[in-house]
Amino acid sequence: MRSKAPVQSRPHAIEGVGLGLRLQHIDTILENTPHVPWFEVMVEDFLTPGPHHNKLEKLAEDYPITFHSVGLNVGGSEGPNGREWCYLKSLKELYELYKPAVISDHLCWSAQGGLYHHDLLPIPRTHAALEYVCERIDFLQNYFRRTLCLENITTYLDFQEEDFSELSFIKEVVQRTGCCLLLDLSNVLINYLNRDEDPQTYLHAFPLEQVSYIHLSGGSKRDGLHIDSHSSAVQAEDIAVLKALYQRGHALPALVERDEDIPPFQIFEDERQRIEDALR
Repeated sequence: MRSKAPVQSRPHAIEGVGLGLRLQHIDTILENTPHVPWFEVMVEDFLTPGPHHNKLEKLAEDYPITFHSVGLNVGGSEGPNGREWCYLKSLKELYELYKPAVISDHLCWSAQGGLYHHDLLPIPRTHAALEYVCERIDFLQNYFRRTLCLENITTYLDFQEEDFSELSFIKEVVQRTGCCLLLDLSNVLINYLNRDEDPQTYLHAFPLEQVSYIHLSGGSKRDGLHIDSHSSAVQAEDIAVLKALYQRGHALPALVERDEDIPPFQIFEDERQRIEDALR
């Protein structure tokens, strides 16, 4: 029997539509204190000491924050090496220092044999992979003494042999580990657009009771393929699907992301406000 970590319960400190913090915006935010309900912080921006930490400390005094990372390699098939132990130690120190409402990463793998990939790669949905992933999540939750929130990713290829669908795999992970979920709504829609399928069956069956918050981002299209590029404004279709979730009684916190072609802060904030108004 797998032992469960003594971790904190699901937090409720965030609500409404927040923004992903980008370093080029932090001075503007601190100077003008805009009416943003909360911010998601990319933890890799703050792994090393520096002047940005003073700014993050001030931001955390003024706003609820969550921490989001990309390097936990939840689906990796190897134990932590020296480099990874340093990374995990830095994360734990930041979590304990800033006490974010949520800590999150991705249900994926991104490193193997000491090689680190600049992408979030899908986990084979097999019984063996499920066992390993759950052990890895248990280890991380015990190490951080926090509930981990995991995000669904975009996948552009399917495995030939699988024991689980994506949704059943996610449900098994949640049931076995007690982790929370970060529902990336835009990733879901991209996956189904690329397969010319309707996402509604997936969304109706998604374990929304375990979702801490929702991601929204704009993508791009290349050679007929929809890409999760985080390089444009959130699509109207994504907002409509989120609004439908709200109308079904699932008024979860939502977060607007942008990682490429990042606009000035006010344009980013105007986009957030438009989404917030649409949800009202």
